[in-house]
Amino acid sequence: MLLSKVIGAFVTFPGLIVTLFLILAGIFAIRRKKGWKFFLILSAFFYIISSSWFVYLLSKTIYIADSKDEGTYIVILGGGVDQFGNQTEIGAHTLRRLYKGIQLYKNKQRPIVVTGGVISKGTPEAFVMKDVLVTLGIPESDIIVEEKARNTDENAQYVRKMLGNVPVTIVTSSTHMRRSLLSFGKRFSKVYNIQCDVPIDFRNSYLDYLPNSGAFYSFCSITHELVGLVKYSF
Repeated sequence: MLLSKVIGAFVTFPGLIVTLFLILAGIFAIRRKKGWKFFLILSAFFYIISSSWFVYLLSKTIYIADSKDEGTYIVILGGGVDQFGNQTEIGAHTLRRLYKGIQLYKNKQRPIVVTGGVISKGTPEAFVMKDVLVTLGIPESDIIVEEKARNTDENAQYVRKMLGNVPVTIVTSSTHMRRSLLSFGKRFSKVYNIQCDVPIDFRNSYLDYLPNSGAFYSFCSITHELVGLVKYSF
């Protein structure tokens, strides 16, 4: 089992990229051609950014702990929906946010705001989020829909217009929380934060030191957030 997992990790993407660059480095070194160090560095680079141990450490740079939950409203930020032909489904990130929002609602019932519009085309994600909440037992009368926002800053902007300056508890993914607080903190006097949807499944086992697609995806997501933090800071 261990051997098959190790081999499998290096013959499928993104581990395959690590293997190919390593092979090129070996070929160039054997033939004494310049460039073998370059391919070796590329191999090491792709190994690092696609390994859970590194992504786990990287995620610590944007991690922010949960606060108390004392918001008058629960604000759940959309994390995307998936559309395939005529079929629209709730995205995995959004579903985890909704689940956390439902937990908060059950602890203390109050209105839930779902916020998220359309970036290019399709159904506004806030409508899909509302349907999921209703299906899972949240009364429609306790759900407020904000369907215009196309990014995090607009989430805060439009929610402020709808609610006014009231205490809110925002619910979003762990990697997205710091950027969300920047936006909501500019518009609300009291903002509480409850995170969910952790960036990586890190258990410190041998699997966490093998390249895998999940870690590579999380690396891309975290770097996206880091760039967004720089942008939102200005």
